[in-house]
Amino acid sequence: MDDIDLGCEQEQQDRERCIAVARQIAAAIPVGSPGECDLCGEWSGRLVCAVCAPCRDKYRGTQI
Repeated sequence: MDDIDLGCEQEQQDRERCIAVARQIAAAIPVGSPGECDLCGEWSGRLVCAVCAPCRDKYRGTQI
């Protein structure tokens, strides 16, 4: 194997590792459901723990 082959092999391994990490992160995203937000009362297409994204962003770090 020459340097180019080794570099291509390393790149492929790095890419596969990054894809695996991205899949783990995506699997940890909570499932949402449509409905009315418990905090603001607005309808949202995706609520997580009954709270819409703007309210989750606004109240980030506080106990909802």
